[in-house]
Amino acid sequence: MVVLARNGFSGLTLDRICAEAGVTKATFYRRWHSPVACVLEALVEVWSEAEFVDAGDPLRDLEAFAHKLIGLYTHPLLGRCMLAVQAERPVNPAVFDPVDAAGLQRRARNTATLARALERLPEPPCLPAETMLHALNGVARNIEGLRWPLADDKLRALIVTLLTPASRAGP
Repeated sequence: MVVLARNGFSGLTLDRICAEAGVTKATFYRRWHSPVACVLEALVEVWSEAEFVDAGDPLRDLEAFAHKLIGLYTHPLLGRCMLAVQAERPVNPAVFDPVDAAGLQRRARNTATLARALERLPEPPCLPAETMLHALNGVARNIEGLRWPLADDKLRALIVTLLTPASRAGP
């Protein structure tokens, strides 16, 4: 990830990865077939931390999840790697199939966990769990990718709005 963050995909070479890791090419090839495969495996592993945890309070749980996403997107290495992935994806989409598959599985787990938590609320929110997760992910991405900061009180206000019951939501 250091090599990708520093050099982008065009500079992601086996020589640079081996030098950074202090390993030989033979050692590298025992585990991965290419530098891209190595980096994508690392990205999938790091993003496995982006799990929604239902601790019984959807507001606080969504705040914790949003902060986890923000931390991942703004991480000095991971943030740059994700920007490199976003730039490279249109050029070489099939390469990212493992990352996409892992992300869709994680999103399905997170959606199911959040949906179960929302079912326990006295009134159901006007938005489904999946939409809430999309909104929080977009906010987290914008903080890093567009450098749009968001104060904690504004994040909380957003989450309160996402959790607004349908009976109290506007048209």
